[in-house]
Amino acid sequence: RHTAMGDDPTLRNVIDQTSLRWIFVGGKGGVGKTTTSCALAVTLAAQRDSVLIISTDPAHNLSDAFAQRFTRSPTLVRGFSNLYAMEVDPTLEREEGTDAVLEDHGMSLLGDIAGAVPGVDEAMSFAELMKHVQLMEFSTIVFDTAPTGHTLRLLSFPTLLE
Repeated sequence: RHTAMGDDPTLRNVIDQTSLRWIFVGGKGGVGKTTTSCALAVTLAAQRDSVLIISTDPAHNLSDAFAQRFTRSPTLVRGFSNLYAMEVDPTLEREEGTDAVLEDHGMSLLGDIAGAVPGVDEAMSFAELMKHVQLMEFSTIVFDTAPTGHTLRLLSFPTLLE
């Protein structure tokens, strides 16, 4: 059968397709998305100038897989010179001390309200993702997505904004 990527729908074909700049690994919970994403990113790092793997899963298993803590900023994976990882936190992150400052000004309710608005979590994740996609400082970005329902909400966020 002929596919969009050629006659050979194999991992080798995916790796050899240098035009693939964004690769999404998705599926239900527990099917091996993180394992597949990590294996794919490591294999791509051997072939490409620079690779970023982004986890949009609140479980943040990239840190476990690479035995290294990752944040919302791209961080070089130990043992690699061109593989970076980041874990996008879908919750609003407040810097230490922010709550105290807001309370002093009677504005702690504002932060609570923002955190309670439906879609704010997805908006924060989407904004973080789009920043890296637009800058495209990496040869390839591998997305280790959250389980299907979370990912569909994240990907539908631009439509929600319209």
